[in-house]
Amino acid sequence: MSMEPVKERVMGHLRYLAEEIGCRPIGTDANDAAAEYIEKVWKNAGLIVEKQEFEVPNWECEKACLILKGEQLDARANSFSAACDITGEIMPICTLEELEATPHLAGKIVLLYGELSKENFIPKGFTIYNPESHKRVIQLLEEKNPSAIITVRMEKMNDEPIFNDWDLDIPSVTISAETGLMINNCSNAAQIRLIVDSKRSPGKTRNIIGRLNGNAKEKIILTAHYDSVFKTYGAFDNASGVSIILALAEEISTRDDLHMGFEFIAFSSEEYLGLGDQIYLSNFDRTLQDGIAAINFDGIGQSLGTNNMTLMAGSLGLENLLKTIKKGFPAVQWVNPWYESNHYTFFSNGVPSIPFSCTGVSDLLHTPDDRLKWISPEKMNEVFSIALHVIENLQDKTSEWTRSADHKVVGT
Repeated sequence: MSMEPVKERVMGHLRYLAEEIGCRPIGTDANDAAAEYIEKVWKNAGLIVEKQEFEVPNWECEKACLILKGEQLDARANSFSAACDITGEIMPICTLEELEATPHLAGKIVLLYGELSKENFIPKGFTIYNPESHKRVIQLLEEKNPSAIITVRMEKMNDEPIFNDWDLDIPSVTISAETGLMINNCSNAAQIRLIVDSKRSPGKTRNIIGRLNGNAKEKIILTAHYDSVFKTYGAFDNASGVSIILALAEEISTRDDLHMGFEFIAFSSEEYLGLGDQIYLSNFDRTLQDGIAAINFDGIGQSLGTNNMTLMAGSLGLENLLKTIKKGFPAVQWVNPWYESNHYTFFSNGVPSIPFSCTGVSDLLHTPDDRLKWISPEKMNEVFSIALHVIENLQDKTSEWTRSADHKVVGT
């Protein structure tokens, strides 16, 4: 293992994942390259490495556009959208109640805007977190079966996909607010043509699991997801988190005083359906009782951001310990619990979970500009250091001490 300073090692991992490999959605060669890199780093550090491979789509899109009254309008295919070349009447709908009240959508192209396109829809098969309102909208769309769906991103000059769901068979695109305004201002019963030139083929991805001190009875679990969405370098989301668990594995492997078991998990398919979490649980759910804590890193280290942490499903004693450690890191913020990442898999199964994230530039996530320039080496080192302090202070603790006696699953 390299003896270069931790900060340089962390940034070296980040640079390789975000710039050398870059965009790494599931099913792609880049996703495979990221997995190989993680495996190599952990094997070089002396970890015992296990792979969990599973099937996912390999999706590519060459083109998407709309044609209205002879004019071509910009559109972006929603991730995993089926191919189509469809012409139909535009049907604008802006609330769940309006969607419920609309009797017929067959043969029409529905335009979702306002309340129905204010945020990304969670895929219907997503296991980590899935609000009832999202499930209801998707259910209604499938029942009413429009020919296609146009979603309006409620931001100017932004057409980031609102649907990212390979189980949704209805072709769909997202358009910017400017394009949405142009379409919505057309006369009633206007016809629009939608073209999506895409293809899906079978693909694979995998979780990478590395273990140290595997014979120890209890373990600390450290997690981050390495997949990205399409059309982003994914430096912040989530090469940053992966870089931390790579560097922590390298550090811990050299320490004789850290005697507890360690399980490092680089999840794939967190961005789409959370399949990596399902695959992990199908094999290791019975070992969760041995978890002292699960520490998750998802989106950290922004130069203009505030690193944050919290605790879920943990005891009061553990919370007090963490807050005492945090006092030594005044630039880190203690925040309310949140659910939308891999730590949900652990806290919902009773494992005390410590998620690290960052409050930063809000419109960086899932964009082509999510690059290394936004990440601070000092902020990354801050997360590495506080996480290592937490690990060091858990060495004399037991799962009985760290767990909340009255834990109940929240958010389902």
